[in-house]
Amino acid sequence: MALEIVARGAWLIKLRWLAGIAVLLGTCGVWLVVGSRAPIVPMFAVGLAILFYNWLFFQLYKHRPQHQMRLASAQFLTDWGALTILVHYTGGVASPLLFFYVFHVIIASILFSPRIAAIHAAIGVMLVGTVTLCEISGLLPHLPVPGFESVDLLSAPEAGQRYFFFGLTVLVVYLLSSSMAKRLWARTRQVIEQRNQTQAALYRTRSLNEIAIAATSSLELNLVMETITKSVVQTMSIKASSIRLLDDSGDTLAINASYGLSEAYLAKGAVQVVDSPVDAMALQGSPIRIPDVAKSELLQYPAQMLEEGIQSLVVVPLVLRDKTIGVLRAYCSKKTHFSDDDVDFLSALAGQGAIAIENARSYTDLQALEVAKSKFVYVVAHELKSPVAGATSSLSLLSEGYAGELSDQQLQLVNRAQRRIASLSALLQDLLALGAMQEKLVHKKIEPLSISQALKAVTERVQPTIETKGLELTMDVASEPLTVLGQKDDFERMVGNLFENAVKYTPTKGAVKVLVRHDGDMIEMEFTDTGIGIAPEALPKLFEEFYRAPNARQSIEGTGLGLALVKRIVDSMKGTISVQSEVNKGTTFTVRLPKAP
Repeated sequence: MALEIVARGAWLIKLRWLAGIAVLLGTCGVWLVVGSRAPIVPMFAVGLAILFYNWLFFQLYKHRPQHQMRLASAQFLTDWGALTILVHYTGGVASPLLFFYVFHVIIASILFSPRIAAIHAAIGVMLVGTVTLCEISGLLPHLPVPGFESVDLLSAPEAGQRYFFFGLTVLVVYLLSSSMAKRLWARTRQVIEQRNQTQAALYRTRSLNEIAIAATSSLELNLVMETITKSVVQTMSIKASSIRLLDDSGDTLAINASYGLSEAYLAKGAVQVVDSPVDAMALQGSPIRIPDVAKSELLQYPAQMLEEGIQSLVVVPLVLRDKTIGVLRAYCSKKTHFSDDDVDFLSALAGQGAIAIENARSYTDLQALEVAKSKFVYVVAHELKSPVAGATSSLSLLSEGYAGELSDQQLQLVNRAQRRIASLSALLQDLLALGAMQEKLVHKKIEPLSISQALKAVTERVQPTIETKGLELTMDVASEPLTVLGQKDDFERMVGNLFENAVKYTPTKGAVKVLVRHDGDMIEMEFTDTGIGIAPEALPKLFEEFYRAPNARQSIEGTGLGLALVKRIVDSMKGTISVQSEVNKGTTFTVRLPKAP
């Protein structure tokens, strides 16, 4: 409503520019028609005054927006004064300009409340009455406009009669216009209220969607709950919000996340359900609204709430699959603040929040299981290293004849055992590396790494196999420095696995190509071979632990952990890896890593 008055007040300023110019032009017209017999100078001065004070109002409207309601009323009082002066100089109660009083009364009825509009109408009638009395009593001269008044001074009965009809006209116009304006204002208020309700519903729906996206975009439990509480406060413009989850016993509600609450208030600790009726009632499945904390007997800590500045609150249950897992609280510094729409909004948000919290909990549990599994595998692999190394050493002694000459059959058995032990040793190495990689079980130093040096070391290691198989090796490496950030052993293991796989799965007389180049802020490495390839159905599972493509399983031994380990290393270096392959034609692995600063 205030915005409507401000807008119409600005419209009145625009209209007054025309009024001031009209007074000046009208004065010039009167002077051309009747000459000096009319009060040209005072009327011209009034026209200039209208333009001047309209300019002042224009400046005030721009620089004093907080006073625009008062300025709208001040405009009318100033206009009454200017119009009264013009009426005096154009015949008093017989002035043809009295019509403009009626015009102003109509505008006042539209702009202001009926009471304020009545005051303005009364002021206008009083001003005309004052001028009339002063002219009749001789305090002011009667200045008729030539052509509009044939006598120098109206008699008292004539002036009174004209003044009576003027006042009656103003009264009738006020009653009619205020009645119409009242209905117009009622309709306007209804439209504004409906618009505000629609905008509020749209805003809350959008906020609910944004909150749901934000809460489900992360699987970290604390971050999810902090996002929910912060969004509640910002969306509803309230003091604070908190999430309390039930412990395993179901007897205690601890504050798991909050926004807007002081450390002193949070220090009061957990809430015992049996001592907090409001939480006990909410845990039954229905929202509970406390309009006045000071008068409520349902709270465990009312004194601390009042000290925190909390006057009212809503407690909404967090329900998941017919099971209540906690409560969502919203706090306000005003009494009886929360409406039915607020409660509905919080209930909808609590439903989204419960799902997000459960997802985060499940993810946390899975992470805990993954940690336990990794630690177990790491410990077992580490414990097996020594006996495997001992078995390897013993078999070497046997095969080399230190324990006596072996028959051909015995030597074959020993060689077979050596191959199996070598495979087991490779598996243990991969398990140790994977376990350490997954859960950082071993401290690792991050440093700038040269891709060229890593490729050189791996090339020296696979060169004998390349020569034995007669492979064609192409190295296309950019000449400028190629450096990434990572852990040296992990990076060399990743490069070695991809390079060695290309050599291992490429048949005799095949070709292997390594390409390294800059691509903006990234470095791209490609390992291409003309080997056995990978079937399309195997590609989605290629980086899973212990998975090997069927054709690879049939042809060459492996642990199924190499590519899983490569994927972990690439992810830890904030990079990406992709693969393109065609059976019996070859495979290309592409790794993209950020450049080192």
